[in-house]
Amino acid sequence: MTNRKQELADLSGTRRSIGSSGGIVRLVLAIVVPPVLLFFVVRSIWTKWDVISAHPWHVDLGWLLISAVAYLADIVLLIQLWRALLVIVSGKPLRFRTAYRISTLSNLGKYVPGKVWTIMGMIYLLQQEGLAASTALASTILHQAFTVIAGAVFVVIVLGTKIWGDLPAASVVIGLGLSVVVLYPSVFTRLLNFGLKLARREPVQIRLSFPLALGLFVGYVLAWVIYGISFWCMMRGLQFGGSPFWEIVAAFGAAYLIGFLALFAPGGLGVREGILTLLLAPYLPTGMAAPVALVSRLWMTLVELLGMAPLIPWFRRSPSKTAPANPAR
Repeated sequence: MTNRKQELADLSGTRRSIGSSGGIVRLVLAIVVPPVLLFFVVRSIWTKWDVISAHPWHVDLGWLLISAVAYLADIVLLIQLWRALLVIVSGKPLRFRTAYRISTLSNLGKYVPGKVWTIMGMIYLLQQEGLAASTALASTILHQAFTVIAGAVFVVIVLGTKIWGDLPAASVVIGLGLSVVVLYPSVFTRLLNFGLKLARREPVQIRLSFPLALGLFVGYVLAWVIYGISFWCMMRGLQFGGSPFWEIVAAFGAAYLIGFLALFAPGGLGVREGILTLLLAPYLPTGMAAPVALVSRLWMTLVELLGMAPLIPWFRRSPSKTAPANPAR
């Protein structure tokens, strides 16, 4: 018995050591990699500064306004898709303004290394609205799964060999097919409940039919398209109107998706700009890709801050008036 206890203690210590080592690695990556990538982006701007400064920079406020409206519309669409998933998982509707507040506040967690903070924030705020932890976790994971897989499928289909290079098309088709299968209701439910069991959470029953899952998948692809349109309109606002539409839309989606999946980079900082610089280079004048990538970060952040404006009245309320609302209303 003593030996058994000692083995368990050693195993526990090993897990803590591994977890600590993994945390240190993530911290180092978060501190080192984004600044390095940003350095190369800024270096690219510096070495081409004569070309960039000679470019006739003009701003078309009309296109920038359309860009901002498209981005805000995309945020609303994603929140509506997430609300639909909440109803499917929990059977309880959530008011749009409550969902908007939860989504907007939890989205701030993406600027913290690890990317888990956005999900944890959503789960915490949903629990404040009366949803069970397992239900909140299931809906949030399902939302992230739809977002990532739909984005990957859209980007790979549009950019084609620019993404997979010399990899046989059959391998790409198989990979995409397996990714989409993960979203098949029965498959996803089994995978999710297995994860909940490991986390010692109650299993959930997801009432999601295949036609509904397919409709949601199309909705998430549309969200990626609208997000890319926002970027394309921003480029038009900077007088880069000759750029091909679908390639630019998909390039921005690819850069954002890779930045999102880079867990060590807060908000994909550095990663998104580096990838976007590479993907935009064939379509823009020499030296213009890097500054456009940096401007896009500033522009999208500005629009995100604008999207927080509806929350100002909520922030001004006293604690007694900010009690959780009834999610069923």
